[in-house]
Amino acid sequence: MHLWAVLVRGVKGDQRSACAVWRQRFRGSVRMMATVHPTTSSLLPLLESLEDSSAGQAEQTDAYLTIANRLSGEDGKHFLPAVVKHFSRLGKVFQTHIASPNVELSQAALQALGFCVFNNSVVSGIPANFAEEILVALNTLAVKSTDKNTCTRALWVISKQNFPPDVVSKKVPDILKTLETVRAREDLQSVVIEHEALNVVIRLLEQTPSQMGEGAVQWVKLVIPLVVHSASKVRLRAAAALEMGLPLLLQKQQDVAAVIEPLMSSKLIPELQKLFSTKNESNVLKLWPLFVRLLGKLLHRGGPFINSLLHLEELGFRSSSPIIKKIAFIAWKSLIDNFALNPEILCSAKRLKLLMQPLSSIQVRTEALLLTKLEVWWYLVVKLGPNLAANFDQVGVPLLQSAVCTDLSHQSLATPSRNSSQNTSLGPSTPKTGGHAFNSPAATPRMSLNSSVSAQPGFPSIQMLGLEMLLHYLLGPDIAAAAAKGNLQLSLEPLVNPLLTSPSSFSKHASVLISAVRDGFIGIGKDAPDALLTLIWKTLLGYVTSAIETTGSKKDRPGSEVLTLLLQALQSIVSSETLPAQRTLGLLEATVNGIPCKILGSAAYQVANMDVLNGTPALFLILLFHHSSVLPSFVAEERFFLCLEMLVGCGLSGPTSPLAFSESVLGVMSRNGEAIQNKEHLWRMWSIVVNRLTDTITQTNEVNQGDALEHNFTAVHCALMFPVTHLLIGHTLPQLTQKSLLSTWSRLYKAFARCSALVATAEENVCCEELCGKMASALNAQALSSPSLLEAVASILLVIIECADFSPYTPQFQKKTKSPHTPLSWMRKKNKALGNLTTFQALLVQILESFLSQDTPETSAEGSGVAMGSLGTALITILSTLFSGLALGTAVQGVLASLCAPLATLYEHAGR
Repeated sequence: MHLWAVLVRGVKGDQRSACAVWRQRFRGSVRMMATVHPTTSSLLPLLESLEDSSAGQAEQTDAYLTIANRLSGEDGKHFLPAVVKHFSRLGKVFQTHIASPNVELSQAALQALGFCVFNNSVVSGIPANFAEEILVALNTLAVKSTDKNTCTRALWVISKQNFPPDVVSKKVPDILKTLETVRAREDLQSVVIEHEALNVVIRLLEQTPSQMGEGAVQWVKLVIPLVVHSASKVRLRAAAALEMGLPLLLQKQQDVAAVIEPLMSSKLIPELQKLFSTKNESNVLKLWPLFVRLLGKLLHRGGPFINSLLHLEELGFRSSSPIIKKIAFIAWKSLIDNFALNPEILCSAKRLKLLMQPLSSIQVRTEALLLTKLEVWWYLVVKLGPNLAANFDQVGVPLLQSAVCTDLSHQSLATPSRNSSQNTSLGPSTPKTGGHAFNSPAATPRMSLNSSVSAQPGFPSIQMLGLEMLLHYLLGPDIAAAAAKGNLQLSLEPLVNPLLTSPSSFSKHASVLISAVRDGFIGIGKDAPDALLTLIWKTLLGYVTSAIETTGSKKDRPGSEVLTLLLQALQSIVSSETLPAQRTLGLLEATVNGIPCKILGSAAYQVANMDVLNGTPALFLILLFHHSSVLPSFVAEERFFLCLEMLVGCGLSGPTSPLAFSESVLGVMSRNGEAIQNKEHLWRMWSIVVNRLTDTITQTNEVNQGDALEHNFTAVHCALMFPVTHLLIGHTLPQLTQKSLLSTWSRLYKAFARCSALVATAEENVCCEELCGKMASALNAQALSSPSLLEAVASILLVIIECADFSPYTPQFQKKTKSPHTPLSWMRKKNKALGNLTTFQALLVQILESFLSQDTPETSAEGSGVAMGSLGTALITILSTLFSGLALGTAVQGVLASLCAPLATLYEHAGR
């Protein structure tokens, strides 16, 4: 019964009254047949009535309605076999009665025929020639009928038939001609007829696409005007037909465009604007890309309708509804595709500016809408193909800005003290108003949109998309293989052509890419896959290294400045403390392993403040490794020590001063040493530096950082004092660790003592004097109350005295001619009987006193009764060595003067 609603909807006046009478008779026939079982025996009486020329037309009409009802009802499967068996007879009466002048009989026959030819079981038994005859009869009826309902029924049967495609294909031209004729007849204008005509087009597109492709121009003339029909069901059906047939229409795009173009200004655009204003925005915006695709290259040369066509999109972009805006953005892709038909058109300044207007200007506040916008934007990036690099500042940079949620407009390759000639400003100019066509020599089609760029709200999904964009930019078409290797899921279409084709191309865009990596890692790095961050960073490192190695002279700005930008970005990432410590360590480790040692150890690159001397990438990275908040986590990882060892090796083997480098590294350790709870880790860090420093001193004999007037042993003093200050005082190290520490210390001091004697401005034993002075300042009675510290200091003093030069304390000594001394150095010498062993003597007295004041005596050595043990033995050895080396009475007198009291106490204890 629902079919009646379809058939009579839209019919007015006396025609609707006739339909009402028809519906009443149809219902009567249903009641009459309710008690009849739907078998072959029940079809035969109906068939005989239809074949009987003497039967009344009303009876035959009821017979057709009964057949239609049974085929469409619940018992159709029982009734269907009878129809299949006797369709040869039934088909003949169909041919007779659909052409009957009796409207009711004709329409009833058409209804029954429609249900028959819709069923595949029935159709499979119909001969091809008879199927063609039925189609011919339906065409003839639709064309010649003066009754709208009859015409509608004829079209309905054609739209529902399931004849074989090879049969229907032969009649496609005739059916399309029928549709043209019906459309042209004013007496048959009806919403229902137009709707069924569109259903016929859709059915033919499904059955015979090849023939419909040949007749594309013919049927598109029928469909196009109906997409702006006043009845919504007709508009939607026309749009469905247009979308379904689009691939066929594009095969004859030029011919189809010639049909559409005249209609645009005269009918389509005005009607579309009306529809937009009557809450049909989504329908209009879904039609918009279809027209753009069909018009094709006609849009390239322009036309009077182009600005009006763009105005429809502008209305969509200005809508307050996020859904409408989303549809508008999706529709915008069709214009990108249109311009991409000709790369020169796509990359022209006017067209590219037009395409960028809604992408860079429309500010959205919802995550879903922003995601759609960026996906369309990325679509433009991909379509630019090999021209992306040339238009990267205009298209790619603001895209990164929107995705990563950062301001890249003022990034450049300049260091803070320099200016760069590269301009990456993103501020677009506001377009002038006024209507112009594409072919205007002085203007471009435009949309009146606010072109101000403001910060977008940050959404994790969008920022994650920004990281993926960076990976696409860095890897280009190779991203698929890299992503598969790292088990990364990609959301964006890969670039067909790489953005970065050479080190110079990377240097050109390095500032934007590195800044985006920095802000992306800080903004969303903690939630991103570790493999993604690692791949981005390692790829970036590869480009930076290539840029440096291919620049030629190390003083060339591009190569050195990309490294500066990379290290500054890494510093920002570490300082932000947004990444987990393990990920931060991974970035640092990748940087150490990714940059060649010769670059890490070179001072040719500006890596810190302009006033930092001897700065190297290695030293800069060591500073980052010692960031106080992450250092405790770092030292728990073996890779931290491997990286530190590599950086120290690179720094000491480079052209910069190894002494200054070591002093800087030890200074960093001193400042951050308190953050490390386990002092064995700190000892290991110190050992890495000191062992490499000792090797370097052994090879170069260089320990002096001073000038021609005065020596300077600050670096070596710093290395020797570090364990005293940070490892021994206030801490108790495991015995094996302390033993290893003292061995390392001894090795460095021996090299230091030997090389300091070669310094022209250094007196004999000045290395001992200065070091003991620093130790005396650091040690006090409370600190020396620790047995482990006391033993360590005694071992240190033993090494010092064993390396002392006693030649000044012999009668044969002749003072060497040294370089001129400053007044300060003369003051140091005054009133010192032991010369440069004076402070050593004072420190020795302090150690003896602390040893003798120990409350718990150690086991006596060799039965002497004196509490000695290993510490006592070391002190006795020190005293023995000291006295053995002194051959001048004044020197011995000076020693006894200070050691008399502790020695007396020592003998007193021994005599008990």
